[in-house]
Amino acid sequence: MKMKQVRLYGPQDLRIDEVPMPQAGPRDVVVKVAVFGICGSDLNFARNGYIGSPSPQPIPLGHELAGTVHQVGEAVQDIAVGQRVVIHPMKGSNRIGTGDPVHGGFAEFLLVRDAALDESVFPIPDHLAFERAVLTEPVAVGVHGLNLCQAEPSDRVVLFGAGPIGLGVVAALKHRGVERIAVVDIIDERLERARQLGADQIINPAKEELEAALRATFGTVPSKITGQPLVNCSLYIDCAGQGALLQQAVVMAKDTARILILATHKQPVELDMVQVLIKELAIRGSLSYPDEFPEVLAMLGDERLVLEGMHSHSFDFDRFAEAFAMAQDPHQSAKVLVQVS
Repeated sequence: MKMKQVRLYGPQDLRIDEVPMPQAGPRDVVVKVAVFGICGSDLNFARNGYIGSPSPQPIPLGHELAGTVHQVGEAVQDIAVGQRVVIHPMKGSNRIGTGDPVHGGFAEFLLVRDAALDESVFPIPDHLAFERAVLTEPVAVGVHGLNLCQAEPSDRVVLFGAGPIGLGVVAALKHRGVERIAVVDIIDERLERARQLGADQIINPAKEELEAALRATFGTVPSKITGQPLVNCSLYIDCAGQGALLQQAVVMAKDTARILILATHKQPVELDMVQVLIKELAIRGSLSYPDEFPEVLAMLGDERLVLEGMHSHSFDFDRFAEAFAMAQDPHQSAKVLVQVS
């Protein structure tokens, strides 16, 4: 039996190949993919032409997916054929779409090794559509960071970068009851999506001076040491990966503010450590989502949560090239989904 799978051959060389359909071992399950999402890391892998280091073999991509259990290994417990699920791509021995030489989520079927309920395989509630459930992985990236920095309803938040991860953070903040959220981006279409998701202020620093706009929105409080007026925000979230914004956040931040870094910075960033010291700033990095899937699935299942601004386009699998091209256009797209079955 053969199936369709997207594989990366080199820089911007993605092909839909016919490959052997996976078979479940005793501890594995095979999932029939219903829908998958295209992630910013997939775009980066395609630009580079490889994952980690160059390989002579084509590499499968895709780690955001939802579908139905198709086959269950004999030693697997509590998972049944026909169950609707989302997959944690990094649990057990899995590295789905992020370096596994054989298995990726941009496919008709996917093997999940060492399958365990509520660890690598998570059931989708009956009322939750695949198109919403597939957002679990990207939203979990931000929710893990919010958990690490203990985001609360009383926080006054500045978020840099309104790509899919940043938009998911806006949705998660609103779900936590945070009301004061300013989103910063240089692309107006992204800012409008952030507004749809609940941001009460949007700022394009290419059109207005950032610190002045934030002071006008949130007001200022004096520094305890210098008396200098500082932006009255408690939490800065970096989803942009632009060093200059991070540097500016350290300068603008009030005493005891927190700075959460969710973005990947491609170059080292020099920060004013005197400001970090005298203002007692807390800078926290966040990677992946070790335990957040159940929390995010419950959040996505709340029909009061507005998510329409996060998902921009859907394509059928045979139009994958169009879908991937759209995902690379930040003016038109947010999260791009591909329907498989």
